[in-house]
Amino acid sequence: MKKIGYIALAALTLMMSFNACDELDQYPSTETSGNEVYSSVEGYRQALAKIYAAYVIRGQEEGGGNADLNDSDPYYCSRSCFNLQECGTDEIMFTWATSDQLKEISLLQGLTGQSKWIAGAYYSLYYIVTLSNDFIRNCSDDGEIGQMKNEARFMRAFAYSQIMDFWPVGAFVTDEDPIGAYEPKIATRKEICEYVISELEDLVTKLPEKNEQYRADKYVAAALLSRVCLNAPVYTETSGTEYYDKCIKYSEMVINGGYSLESDFYKLFNAENYKRTNEIIFSFYTGKDGSNGNKGYGSTTMIICGEGNTASDAATENLANVLGAAGNAWQLFRARKEAAQRFESGDKRDLFFKEDRPIANESSIDQQAVGEGYVFNKFCNTKDDGSLASDFSTTLSMVDLPVLRLSEILLNEAEAILRGGTGATRSAIQLVNEVRSRAGVADFSQGDLDATTNGVQFWNLLEERGREFMLESLRRTDLIRFNAYAGDAQYNWEWKGGVLSGAQADAKYKFFPLPVAELSANSALYDPYYGSGSY
Repeated sequence: MKKIGYIALAALTLMMSFNACDELDQYPSTETSGNEVYSSVEGYRQALAKIYAAYVIRGQEEGGGNADLNDSDPYYCSRSCFNLQECGTDEIMFTWATSDQLKEISLLQGLTGQSKWIAGAYYSLYYIVTLSNDFIRNCSDDGEIGQMKNEARFMRAFAYSQIMDFWPVGAFVTDEDPIGAYEPKIATRKEICEYVISELEDLVTKLPEKNEQYRADKYVAAALLSRVCLNAPVYTETSGTEYYDKCIKYSEMVINGGYSLESDFYKLFNAENYKRTNEIIFSFYTGKDGSNGNKGYGSTTMIICGEGNTASDAATENLANVLGAAGNAWQLFRARKEAAQRFESGDKRDLFFKEDRPIANESSIDQQAVGEGYVFNKFCNTKDDGSLASDFSTTLSMVDLPVLRLSEILLNEAEAILRGGTGATRSAIQLVNEVRSRAGVADFSQGDLDATTNGVQFWNLLEERGREFMLESLRRTDLIRFNAYAGDAQYNWEWKGGVLSGAQADAKYKFFPLPVAELSANSALYDPYYGSGSY
């Protein structure tokens, strides 16, 4: 693996050219030097598109070829982050966990910094930071280039928001640091959190009111602030009142920004979800025109193929007609029992294939029991009318990857209110029931929201988030914030801790270990939870 300083040096000569169009939904086509990129406004647009795209692609060619970070082969940023957020939770049972180096993450047991997925997330997130820093260094503050500079600042903050969520410490590099090989400052997650909040609060005042689709504007920054501020007490290890107030402030900004819940929940995750800008505040482009936009096997291609299952004829038919991915059943994961039984009758978010399948995964993770557990039918490569969006053998997924949605902002504000935040114009119960109403289920009472179950305060709100954001790379973060993940958490799930009925996991699993190669490369870096000798 490359030390972050060397990655920064390499960023000066990155391949940054893209097919030009009105929106930032373009992907790499040719190679261009750094000097050529920053010689025109169009070059700046292309370079900015590269920063956005780096979350869902890994190279210049279809299938991830000509990769930007060869040493993180073959793991797209979004795919690595999905695995870190979902595999070690009560949502998915990963089928090929042993062969794909996900067993330790899935079981919360024996985890080390040797994991290729941990390294994939770490280096690809820092790659976004590095691309952003290089872009910002070459920008003025004026006009269109000044606006693009602020968008790059947003993407840097977005990457740092995920870095501090996964690791207790990390390298901290901005555009003010030198270019070249050096050992950067090591920052705690508290320091990174304070920086991210400061950046986003500034960007809320500087980004445009509205921007082109797939680009950051003030509401995108406010939505990310809502998420970060809700989690800030975890990152900063403080009581959190000031952060809950900020969560409410920026949630209100988004809620009053003209957004509305999509009436049909399913349509937020199908091949025409690019139309759902009423609810989807920010997403990453995949390829709505059938051009195989992300040119690879991360993002929603991985999720849809991962949902796919051929353990029976009925499951194979479901793959073709519902998931819209005939012949591409990777069978990566199935639902754990706790996720599958979370839904009450009539809940429109109960998107599973269940025919002739047991709800439980009684076989150990080593047995690769593809016939156990319900199959997810949430992300689907089909259109609004149910027809197939594309031939997966030629175009892969056409489903955009949603990152920030209005329903999250509503539930964020509700939780901040319950945790003592002030400044809200509606009650927590009103905000939660707006989301539940869209799902077609009965309203919660205040007692439902206040209830403690499995030792978890506000348990029903945690369960509601599980229903609403299944497979959206939020579950690990939510479980940790509710103290339902590791350490003294009383809540367990299938195969947590390597036991069918679930067992407590070491508190250190609230963090991922730093990649062993990064510890070797940077003498200033030390992992406070895993040390440097446990690898």
